[in-house]
Amino acid sequence: MAAVLSGDARVVGGIEEKYVLDRELCLREFGVTYLCLDHFIGELLACKSISMRKLRTTVDVEDVRREVAIMRHLPRNSNIVNLWEACEDDGVVNLVMELCEGGELFDRIVARGHYSERVAAVVMKTIVEDVFMIREFLPQFLVLELGATWAEKGGCLLLLLPSKMDCEALHNGH
Repeated sequence: MAAVLSGDARVVGGIEEKYVLDRELCLREFGVTYLCLDHFIGELLACKSISMRKLRTTVDVEDVRREVAIMRHLPRNSNIVNLWEACEDDGVVNLVMELCEGGELFDRIVARGHYSERVAAVVMKTIVEDVFMIREFLPQFLVLELGATWAEKGGCLLLLLPSKMDCEALHNGH
């Protein structure tokens, strides 16, 4: 199969030159998401490895290309999960992104029972601003930063793009 990403996304020496891929976090239709560590800065991240063999149609390939292009153009300091790097090697497209450990908003609401009107307003404002930016929404795209509360951060909601759903509840037993 031809390259999925543009030529500047080829990795010399493989993804392992820059990242340590650790345990499997999630297994989905197109690939596996791993916990990974950036060799140089020591930051824990998530790496979604998509097998190019599983991208059976041109639509599948275009979906990956479009998602990477969108994520590369999003603001880095937003509430949207940041893509660190997209690269391709040995028949695999690797999307290295922020690690989402806080679980889904829905689960937090169920566990807490309710939120005050003030907190609910912050949640809705964050959702509307981020949906406006990416123009796509499903409730399972909503995740939280680990350990953060709405009062502490004034809104700690992270919005995942569709393929980032693999990260949504990594350490919450889902």
